[in-house]
Amino acid sequence: MTGEAPPPILQAEHVGIRVRDLDAAVAFYRDLLGLPEFDRVVTATGTTLVLLEMGTAGHVELVGRPDFDPRADSGNRAGIHHLAMRVPDLDAWVAYLRAKGVAITAGPTTMEWTTATAKLCFVADPEGNPVEFFERRPKA
Repeated sequence: MTGEAPPPILQAEHVGIRVRDLDAAVAFYRDLLGLPEFDRVVTATGTTLVLLEMGTAGHVELVGRPDFDPRADSGNRAGIHHLAMRVPDLDAWVAYLRAKGVAITAGPTTMEWTTATAKLCFVADPEGNPVEFFERRPKA
């Protein structure tokens, strides 16, 4: 890609990890590794998302569903789910990516968490791995 410079990326926002046993994963990341739980939400599809703080490095997002299969070839497998990049202006990123011919594979969408409102979208890297662009606005 040449020409226009991309909008800024603030930091890695989070790494999403699909897990079947959410309690065991929370016990490992929160209780054993000491990552404080930041937020938790259940999506409309019944998936539980737990955000754990990694200091200035962003978050670990545990994506919990008991039906994840670690051996599956589909999106239902356990393991790394996606890489998220925190950005100050999602709309600027969507415009930039589209101008560069990058397909938006999901979103843009808005998600309400307990502590924040998030705007997000996904693209695929050249290998097909999901990369999320994530704008978080804290609630008052």
